Amino acid sequence: MWARLRAYESSKNLLRHAAELAEAAGAHASAGQAVLSLIEEHGATWRMKPDEVYEAYVKADRLLKETQDAEDVARLRACARVVMNRLAVVQFGDKNFTLQGAVHQFEAKLIERALGESGGSVTRAARLLGLTHQTLNSILHMRHKQLSVKRKPVHKRLKSIIKEPKE
Repeated sequence: MWARLRAYESSKNLLRHAAELAEAAGAHASAGQAVLSLIEEHGATWRMKPDEVYEAYVKADRLLKETQDAEDVARLRACARVVMNRLAVVQFGDKNFTLQGAVHQFEAKLIERALGESGGSVTRAARLLGLTHQTLNSILHMRHKQLSVKRKPVHKRLKSIIKEPKE
């Protein structure tokens, strides 16, 4: 109802709060339905970021994993299509859209995924991305500083214990 009155933030907050309360009370199906409503009302539009829509879907899927209700399953499948569409499509009408910004955002997602799969190892993540360790390290320091928390702490390498003779 709030979404239809164009009170979008109130609507999103209300649906999120309803899902949290239902989940805390152990009513997983009701919590899942609230999250599905959130995706249906706000996910297909640009009122939610693609990552938020994806996270909401994952939560709904987790909450409804035991459901036998055909309507809930159909709604979950429809929401999966919304998520796929949001993750795959760039909205050109967005006033903040630029090709460079979209590429930057996509690059960050790929690096974050590679760091996650490599357990935070920059060397292994670089291999997954087809980059050298130095290149990925430079990208992390220059363009994606916010991802530095995803990497393992830097360990200084030991210097050789064999010393060159002085002449």
